[in-house]
Amino acid sequence: MTSLDLALLGSTHELAAKELAPTTSAHSGNSLRRYALDFWVPDSQRSDLNAQLQAAAAPNGQRIQGSDAEWSVTGSWTATSQADRPDFYRYALEIQEVEELQATAVELGGLTLVPIKYMEESDDAGSIAATFVAEVSGEAGDRLEELLSAEDEYYDVVRRGVNETALRMRFGRCLWQQIEGGVRRHNLVLVADEGQPEGSVPRLALLNQPQLHRTTEKTVANADALAALLDELLSQGVLSEKAFSMIKAAGTPHVLTHGESREFSRTERLDDYWR
Repeated sequence: MTSLDLALLGSTHELAAKELAPTTSAHSGNSLRRYALDFWVPDSQRSDLNAQLQAAAAPNGQRIQGSDAEWSVTGSWTATSQADRPDFYRYALEIQEVEELQATAVELGGLTLVPIKYMEESDDAGSIAATFVAEVSGEAGDRLEELLSAEDEYYDVVRRGVNETALRMRFGRCLWQQIEGGVRRHNLVLVADEGQPEGSVPRLALLNQPQLHRTTEKTVANADALAALLDELLSQGVLSEKAFSMIKAAGTPHVLTHGESREFSRTERLDDYWR
């Protein structure tokens, strides 16, 4: 047995802890400490403690602060009372060390990106997703656009400060914002899911609905109105055959270039998409 200093219920408590077998981080490969806790709490504080434990058990939740690390709650916990102490509950739970994942640089495809903000997540299947904000310009910006234009391409990615071993990753959602001096600020997502089955489509079926459906309706209506307007202007002699053909060609759907596609990922406030 050992003891841990943990911030619970608004103050620091020294709690007895039983060391468990460590786990290996899917992100860094480092060994992460695990402990089992067993302590008593007054019934009047159960509600506050449960809320704190739930937050510490949630992905990206509020961690429990310790003297030398932050801790997450793994799995569920039990709270039981005994006849000789009816106003107190005995809590049993397990906690795991939370590592700080902050890459100093992300290297891929001959490009080095320096994150302004950085976070990593992993799912039950072991897929890692790295989300970060970086600013680029000039040749670096051109190279990044080249990498982004290769859809579903996997790259050897090194996350300096997290793991020095390259990980095969692809780009996910990549937003950008134009800022001063010809610099672009990017919110980039890299996903390590090579060889894994795609996610369930039904789960995403209602994504951005009904807005997407309404937008599609408006787009079709505008296209029909433009076609009718062009025909009328041509018939009235307002447009020449050449002008008619040129405008009609410009309004015809076509396979988007990379630059045109990237315009749909541009935002005026990139920070709105950081979570």
